[in-house]
Amino acid sequence: MMRILGVDVGTTSMKMGVFDEKEDSVTLVRQFSQEYSINTYNDGLFSDIEPEKWQQAFMSGCKAIGDLLASVDVIALSGTTPGLTAMDAEGRPLYPAILMLDQRSRQQAQRIIDVVGMNTLLAETANMPVAGGCSLASLLWIKDNLPEIYKKVTVFGHSNTFMGKWLTGAFAIDPSSASLTALYNTVKNDLTWNREITDAFGISLERLPQVITAHESPGRLRPELASQLGLTRRPPVVIGGNDAVLAAYSLGIEAPGETVNVNGTCEITLVCLPKCYPSRNYNIRCHVISGRWLTLYVMNALGVAYEWFRKMFCSELSPEAYYGDFMPKAIDRWLDREFGATYVPFLMGSRYSQQPLRAEFLGMTQGTSREEMLAALVRGLCLYQREHLKEIALEVPLTKEIRVTGGALNPSLIRAKAKWMRTCRYVFEEQSSMKGAALLGRKHLMERTGTSL
Repeated sequence: MMRILGVDVGTTSMKMGVFDEKEDSVTLVRQFSQEYSINTYNDGLFSDIEPEKWQQAFMSGCKAIGDLLASVDVIALSGTTPGLTAMDAEGRPLYPAILMLDQRSRQQAQRIIDVVGMNTLLAETANMPVAGGCSLASLLWIKDNLPEIYKKVTVFGHSNTFMGKWLTGAFAIDPSSASLTALYNTVKNDLTWNREITDAFGISLERLPQVITAHESPGRLRPELASQLGLTRRPPVVIGGNDAVLAAYSLGIEAPGETVNVNGTCEITLVCLPKCYPSRNYNIRCHVISGRWLTLYVMNALGVAYEWFRKMFCSELSPEAYYGDFMPKAIDRWLDREFGATYVPFLMGSRYSQQPLRAEFLGMTQGTSREEMLAALVRGLCLYQREHLKEIALEVPLTKEIRVTGGALNPSLIRAKAKWMRTCRYVFEEQSSMKGAALLGRKHLMERTGTSL
C-alpha cells in the first residue's frame, strides 16, 4: 500500500494530509492545517508573504502528523501561484514572495505588452500580463526598484519551486504554475520557456527553474531534513502544481466543458478545454493532464468580501450567526425579488485590468437595508462569474453540471449561484487541492514501479 503526504501551500494557510492508496484513488488518514498572515500594505496595492512562513507551517505539520510520517512513500506539493519568490543559490528567499493579489507592477505589465505585443503574448503564453497575476511583471518590478536584490537572485520561482528546493536541493516548476509567468510556452506546453520573451527583457534561462511535468520529482528529501523530521527513509518530492488546477484534478475534471467553481479567499471558475482559447478576459493554465488546458477566471475577493461585509455592517453578529442565519435569510429573501442595489465586486482589484478597479455599492436609497446590500454583494459576485461562462460557452459546450468546492460556501450561496451565475446542477465537493497533490504522488509512484494506472 502506498502512503502519500499531500502538501497544499495556500494563500493564507497550509494544509497537509497523509493519504493511503485505496483502489484507484486515495483516502485521507490524518490531516493538519495552519493559518498564516500575508502582508497587505501601501493602500492595498502590495501583497506578499515571507516564504519562511511556509517552512514553519510545514515543520509544524510534520510534528502534528507524527508517527505516520516515517511510513510516507512520497511527498507531493500544491501551491498558490503566482507566488513569485526570488532565491539565492541555496534557495533562501531574498524578498517576500509576491502574491497574485499584488498590484504594484502595473507599469511593468504594460511594458511587457508594449515590448512583446498582445497578439504574440496570447498566441504563445495564452495570458495577458497584469500586475500580481504575471510573474514577469513582478520580476521586472524587483529589477526596477530593488536592483541590488535582483543582482543576487539565482532563480525566480513560485511556491512549489521554493518548497521543492528546500526539500530536495533542486529548483523546478511545473507547467500549471509556469503558465502565468508570461515566460512559458503555455499554448505548446512543451516544458520550455519562451526564448523570444526572455531575450527581450535580458533574462537568462539559468535564472528560471527547470520545467518538469506535475507528477515528476526534482529529487528526494534531503538527508539532513529527513533526519530532522524523524524519517528513516528519503521519499521523493513531487513538484505538483497550482492549487486550483489540482482541485479540478482531484474532482476528475478532464473532459472538455467540465467546470469547477472554487470558493475560498478568492473565487475561481475553471473550465476544461481541449485546446487553448486565449482571451484578454481570463487566464489559461496548463492542466496536469496531457492535452488539456483550464480557464482560470478569478475574483480576488470572495471570502474576503463576505467577511469584510460582516465586519463593516454586521459587527454585532458572531461569525456563526452571520454565516449560519443572517446570510441565508438575506439571500433567500431577495432571491426571487427585484431590487435596486447593485455591487461592483472589485474589493481587491482585478487580475484582468491595468487600472486599479474598486468595489462599489450603487442604486442605494434610504429604504435599502443591509440584507439587500448583502444580497446585492452575492449577486454581483455571481454575475461576474456568469460572464466568463457565457464567453467560454461560445468555444466549448458546457456540461449541465458545475462542481463547487471550498470553505466559503453554504447551501444558500449555491442557491444564489443557480439563480444568478448559471442555471444548472451544482454538486458540492470538499476542498481538494491537497488530495489532487496526493493523486499526483500516487501517479509518480505507480509510474516509477511500472504499475499501470
